Amino acid sequence: AGPIAVLAVVLAGTSFGCIATSSPRIAPEDARIDIEVINHGFRDATLYALWVGRRVRLGTVAGTRTANFMLPWDISLELRIEIDLLAGGGCTTRPIWADPGDIIVLEIQSRLRYCGL
Repeated sequence: AGPIAVLAVVLAGTSFGCIATSSPRIAPEDARIDIEVINHGFRDATLYALWVGRRVRLGTVAGTRTANFMLPWDISLELRIEIDLLAGGGCTTRPIWADPGDIIVLEIQSRLRYCGL
């Protein structure tokens, strides 16, 4: 069985450090990450961003639809996405580093059983 949920950074921003610091070179309008979610399943999914003791609701993407979310983000930190499916089930992705200006794509497969492989 292959990966069930895929989380990938598509475009890196201007900050590439591994230490959680804000960058003075980031313009205020670029101090964010964009998250595109492609839901291949039929159930609606509610998504939460998780990082360093924080949990922020991103929103809901309907079954077989795509949704885009913007998250204010001015530092380099590890990010995980929690996926809660309508009528039960879900998972949390493994962490990836996110930098300001990144575009992150999350694909939810039609038979979501687990993620974060």
